[in-house]
Amino acid sequence: MSAALENLGPTDKLISLTRSDSTLLLETGVGYALIMATIWTARPLKQRLFWTAAAWFFCWAVAAAWRKGLSGYKLPSLRVGGLLVACAFMLAVGLMAVAAAVGTLHGLFGTRNPLLHAGGNIFWAVIQQYIQQAFFFARFEQVTGNGLWAGFLAAFLFGIAHLPNPVLAPVTFLGGWLLSELFRRYRSVIPLGIGHGLVGLSIALSVPDHIQHHMRVGLSYLRYIH
Repeated sequence: MSAALENLGPTDKLISLTRSDSTLLLETGVGYALIMATIWTARPLKQRLFWTAAAWFFCWAVAAAWRKGLSGYKLPSLRVGGLLVACAFMLAVGLMAVAAAVGTLHGLFGTRNPLLHAGGNIFWAVIQQYIQQAFFFARFEQVTGNGLWAGFLAAFLFGIAHLPNPVLAPVTFLGGWLLSELFRRYRSVIPLGIGHGLVGLSIALSVPDHIQHHMRVGLSYLRYIH
């Protein structure tokens, strides 16, 4: 019986869900519904939904740490972590060099100290990677038994969450799939989050604001006023 289950493909496994798998999918659905509700809701309700979603993911992060330890926070070897961050840094520099050449390079939006602003964006990127990888990807991987499918599903949801931004939606889908594959191999979100943050900052600096609307998504993208 166990051998037969191992030979099932991801689609077959989704059809023959166990109670545990159904629970994981329910957790995933609730988490994603909270994210989408936050993205597509106006203030002041948006703030309440944001903190509700934050509490949801924080509780599951604590529960995961209690059961399995801080596996999602561990660092890979210094060589691997350094290589991942270095590649992201070179990609970010390359994007900004192209933007400088075509005349679209500009400063960060807002009045905060640029270093504080950049640091906050990178910290937020690490949190996003934890949510995408340690929450969504890990659950999809357990349910489907297929890391490639799990990465695709997690990246697909990640991309959908960045609609209708014409820059961030495709970038986060393709980049999210790549990052899921890296997470599947190294099981660490920290270097992936730093790389995510660096590339995100380079996009914010390189793509004109009238296109990416200060990196906004959902309702705030549609309500953007230049």
